[in-house]
Amino acid sequence: MSKINWLTIDNLNNTDLFNSNCVIFKHSKRCIVSRMVLYKFEYDYNKSNFVDKFFLVDVIKEKNLSNEIASYFDLNHESPQLLLIKSNTLIHSASHSGISFSDLDKINC
Repeated sequence: MSKINWLTIDNLNNTDLFNSNCVIFKHSKRCIVSRMVLYKFEYDYNKSNFVDKFFLVDVIKEKNLSNEIASYFDLNHESPQLLLIKSNTLIHSASHSGISFSDLDKINC
């Protein structure tokens, strides 16, 4: 069981969605690399005082949402992909083996 309370995103029309410090993890259940990276991210999770919300996006089931997120933050779509957002501003992104909770924990919000 995950130590992270993953939330879902219904749509990007909610303007308050990213007002706080949050993480979006874009994940493909079909990809072994994505599963391993998500598992490691959750395993390394250490309660963070600066992240208020964690969102998990299934890029297969929620393909349109995943593409909207990429467009909204002007990024190429990747999976797995981690986005750290502060007050609607992307302050960090990483993909594949570059995703690490310990790296995320070092970023000053």
